[in-house]
Amino acid sequence: MIYELCFIASQALDEPLSELLTEAGSMGVVVEDIGHRAVFSPLVPFERCQYKGYFTETVDRQAVEWAIRALLTSHGERGEGEIHWLALEEQDWQNHWKRYFQPIPLGNRLLVLPSWLPPPAGSEARLIIRMDPEMAFGSGNHETTRGCLEALERLADRGPLGRVLDMGTGSGILLIGAMLLGAEFGMGVDLDPIAMETCARNCRLNLGERAGYAERLAFRQDDQLPLGPFQTVVANILAPDLIAFLAQTTVRFRHCVAQGGHLLLAGLLRDQAQAVEESACQNGFVPVEHRLIDEWSIQVLRRQD
Repeated sequence: MIYELCFIASQALDEPLSELLTEAGSMGVVVEDIGHRAVFSPLVPFERCQYKGYFTETVDRQAVEWAIRALLTSHGERGEGEIHWLALEEQDWQNHWKRYFQPIPLGNRLLVLPSWLPPPAGSEARLIIRMDPEMAFGSGNHETTRGCLEALERLADRGPLGRVLDMGTGSGILLIGAMLLGAEFGMGVDLDPIAMETCARNCRLNLGERAGYAERLAFRQDDQLPLGPFQTVVANILAPDLIAFLAQTTVRFRHCVAQGGHLLLAGLLRDQAQAVEESACQNGFVPVEHRLIDEWSIQVLRRQD
């Protein structure tokens, strides 16, 4: 069972509310224009704004509601009306999300496309990642997912990605992107069993017809890093976990990234970027690239020791 959370608040709070819902466990966040005047330009704010989040049945509803009200109060808002919860069957959840998914061109070569849509005109030269809304993180809509895929493309343009590890793989979208961009082998690791099932299914959908598919992919349900060496490691997870994998865990990023290989980090906010980069530099990595997408930081580092 999936629960839809719905409430009304100012669009000015889009970023903090979306971050709050995501950290509370929402599998997606929808911000809808519900004003009397339709808004079609990203430069014009919504007149009235409705937020929707989607949670599994394990969610602590009261805790989420308290967090929302506390955030609204801290910004001088009380919200309009109540916070509502609606139970959705899994199939209802899938159909509900379809109307929010559109083709997403990324970089120069990638296109994330829901399975129910045909490739748009002019996309014939792009590598298509078929990705449907699932109960696992990663659909191509979030800034960190987009930033990671575009960073992987830039790395692939500079040289072979080689053996790739996707730590915290979620839906498998980054693993699939890396394989389409020429990785010779890919491993997806996640602690969540739903994520592992989703990742394996999405890999079959996108890569199953390629030669040597089964031998070139591996999946592992774990919260620990596997020993490498991997020429490319990508981790789109929270900043505290990134720092732990850099400096604290038994197997660290420097143990699984090959010498001269690349480490791609995302899932961290702008104000967390310096701490993560400093930890990386103290543990055998040098910065190669740092890009910001809205409030999110995407870092590419190279192992030097």
